[in-house]
Amino acid sequence: MKKLLLVITILAAATLGCKMLGGSGTSSGGGGTATGGSDPKADVIAASKKFVDLKSFSAKMEGMGQTEIKQQVDYVAPDRYHVMYQGGNAVGMELIYIGNDSYMKSGPKWTKMPGGNATAIPNLRDSFTEQGLKTLTDVKFEGEDTANGKSCLVYTYKNQTPVGAYPFSCKMWVDKASGIPVKNVIDYTNGMLKQMTVNYDTETPVTIEAPAT
Repeated sequence: MKKLLLVITILAAATLGCKMLGGSGTSSGGGGTATGGSDPKADVIAASKKFVDLKSFSAKMEGMGQTEIKQQVDYVAPDRYHVMYQGGNAVGMELIYIGNDSYMKSGPKWTKMPGGNATAIPNLRDSFTEQGLKTLTDVKFEGEDTANGKSCLVYTYKNQTPVGAYPFSCKMWVDKASGIPVKNVIDYTNGMLKQMTVNYDTETPVTIEAPAT
């Protein structure tokens, strides 16, 4: 179980961290705040802050590396996560984290896991502060594109994960209407993960409740 949680921690840091570099600033609300490329770094920071302030979202993640990674992660603020493995060695497994409680489904039944395991994913949000911006480099505006049915501004940059300091390059699609990231593709220079594609749904309502055990 410790190995499983370590893998989850690395994946969450690598994927969510790419979007949450801006810390937990207050959202300005309303439409997008992108500058259209005149200040790419400011755009990335603004998009990251908007993402951090979301009350809920879903993320579909597909990765390539030592093994296939295909999963969906649902999040409800401040500390609820539902991880569904849709490919790879753990296909069919589900995990739910609610505060300090954690649950695992492998087969038809849910099992409550021993105390303390639930801190693996929620604590990652503590790492997404302004400190992460100190390693943000080579931010560029790459033009406009469409992702998940939305008109987007596209940016690329280099950074490192807040957990483990794994260097990566990221291509980010930011919705022009909302200023919120909707997709990113991350490439890693070392570690067990080579590339991860993440598509975000920030509009569909998400509910996460404790399962019957």
